[in-house]
Amino acid sequence: MRAGIVVVGLAMFVAPVVARADEGTLVIVGGGLDWSNAEVFSALLEARPADAPAIAIIPAATQGIAGSTRAMTAALVRHGARPEDVAVVRLALADDPATREVDESTWRGNAHDPAEIAKVARAGAIWFVGGDQQNITAVLREADGRDTPMAAAIRRRLAEGAVVGGTSAGGMVMGADMIMEGQSLGPPLVAGGGDPLVLGAGLGFLERVLIHVHFGERGHLGLLAAAVTDPGRPVRLGLGIDEDTALVVKPGSGTARVVGTGYVTLLDARAAQRKVGRRTAITGLSPGLAAAGDSIDLATWQVTPASARRAVTTRAPEEAPLLPGGGMAYGDQRLAAVAGEALL
Repeated sequence: MRAGIVVVGLAMFVAPVVARADEGTLVIVGGGLDWSNAEVFSALLEARPADAPAIAIIPAATQGIAGSTRAMTAALVRHGARPEDVAVVRLALADDPATREVDESTWRGNAHDPAEIAKVARAGAIWFVGGDQQNITAVLREADGRDTPMAAAIRRRLAEGAVVGGTSAGGMVMGADMIMEGQSLGPPLVAGGGDPLVLGAGLGFLERVLIHVHFGERGHLGLLAAAVTDPGRPVRLGLGIDEDTALVVKPGSGTARVVGTGYVTLLDARAAQRKVGRRTAITGLSPGLAAAGDSIDLATWQVTPASARRAVTTRAPEEAPLLPGGGMAYGDQRLAAVAGEALL
């Protein structure tokens, strides 16, 4: 590769992450959710207050409203929800071409509609589908950036103990900041290349954090590193969530845990420095990694491994020389070769 990001530093996370809610739960999914993932769905359904079984699905992010809400409803029922408890909130920007009898673009002002707000106000679980994260903030924020009545109702329900979850774009909006536009091998690596990195405000359910999704599958480490070192934004803590993986945040207890099949990557850029030239160099960036079953202390951002994990002993690098290889029988162990093969 002609250009790249240089990352130096392995310091522990020490800055607290604060959510606006004291009692509720956030279930933040990195996209690509397998409908059979019992861990993620259990985390969502079991976090509902006992007296509030209702589930409100907000499809604002997507144009495929009918298909997305139908699939999510079926998955919720499969994992134990009652069909009568699931309601679709009529909030969207664009029409769904699959529903000729309904023009969903007329729903764009429903964040002020008392009937639609009521679906959120009585819900024990509120779910944001994936799509375009900017669509969500466009309909839930006023022109001056303030909460719409529906956004305020969601925030209030979270504080009262409800669970708020979302996948892909629906997960990205949970943070204080979010990536609105950008690509992994564009400006984060080469000055002037590809689409520009554009950042904007999320809904801020988890403060001082930028959340990115499809993380490991799409090679978004460089993109997240560039985002949390952007000189024009104040957020310096990043979470990258893999597909079919959720970060379950319990702000009241000050902890978060990872469920699902992938990883959550943590980046602390508070002490980082970025130098932009022909390539971007970032020094002082502190990474962390959490897998399923691991927990994260939101006050220190230290990762505690799951109790079932055991330490392993490996040979020092100088005692185990790398052997050149490749192909199906023996994979290459050199980072440059592995990265190049994956890129191709």
